[in-house]
Amino acid sequence: FSGICRMFPDYPWLESFDYSSLLGRFGTIGDTGDTFVGKGEISVRTAFLFTISIIPGIILALGAVSVAAFYGALDAARIILTPLLKPLLGLNGKAVLALIGSLQSSDAGAVLTAELYNKKLITYKERSIFTAFQFSSASSVTVFLTGIPAVVSLLQCSLLLPLGVIFFFKIFGTNLMRLYVHNSGTEVPTLQEASGSSKKDPLADDTNAVAAFINSSRRAFNIGIYHMMPNIILAYLITAMLTKSGLMTILGTIFAPLMQIFSLPGEAITVLITAWLSGLGGIAVAASLASQGLITAQELTMLVPAVFLMGGQLQYMGRILAVIGVPAKQYKVFFAISITNALLSIVAMRFLL
Repeated sequence: FSGICRMFPDYPWLESFDYSSLLGRFGTIGDTGDTFVGKGEISVRTAFLFTISIIPGIILALGAVSVAAFYGALDAARIILTPLLKPLLGLNGKAVLALIGSLQSSDAGAVLTAELYNKKLITYKERSIFTAFQFSSASSVTVFLTGIPAVVSLLQCSLLLPLGVIFFFKIFGTNLMRLYVHNSGTEVPTLQEASGSSKKDPLADDTNAVAAFINSSRRAFNIGIYHMMPNIILAYLITAMLTKSGLMTILGTIFAPLMQIFSLPGEAITVLITAWLSGLGGIAVAASLASQGLITAQELTMLVPAVFLMGGQLQYMGRILAVIGVPAKQYKVFFAISITNALLSIVAMRFLL
């Protein structure tokens, strides 16, 4: 998943082990350079096609990890990495492959986490803790490297500083959830356990590696269609309504006094509001404000970790929380932790710069 196999151009055969190379790209339409998703405005149709584009990635991720699990990779990870993950995040080592996957793809991480829980490889509480890690700054590495070029020329520090702040507060927020779940009740059974059903699913009988991959691919496709698509469409719909109605601008005016607490101009709130809907959108708004002189380069640098830590929460509610299956009553906790991480990161950046 890390892309390491693509770092050796003299050995192109190594790409046969690389997640991104195997996943490939969608073909372009004529000579436009565009994919079938298109470059239109935010809309329900865009959301539908975007979901379709995600499904191959989660099929490959879940299939590959299921094959690894079939051969005992998760048991090996548990033994080796539990001593590290347990004190740091409160997780056992079996979560490591999903953790690595979540840094590159929020969708792959969410599906792998749901699979870990359904197979009883992580507990109910561990699922909530792990979800908190993924929800704040989802797809941390991929989204950061995708969005940061838009503002890199304006940053008043090394790229490693905002990235380090992001990871620090991801871990900090995860431990806040860790405290919450350990003081909020007992373990909750899975749906199958609660129903008392003992009927065995014939598709779940992974008798060999091929069956493990195919059965996991079926589950991944169903997750994409039945869980991701409706939630992503809703997120896009709300974003479009707020933007077209002008409510985004009004919200910026209302919350301007809050920004003064962080020594930021009122216009900075539009960056955070946009980021809450779309992380990359937040970066774009920050770059636009800086180019107009409405925020300084230092103020933009202070905002960068916050944009990623709370980026796209509305969208990730469907792509992460719904897919993993955490209880709806915990949603507000995940939102609160991510927003807290974002606001604290502004304070941290202010002192670090």
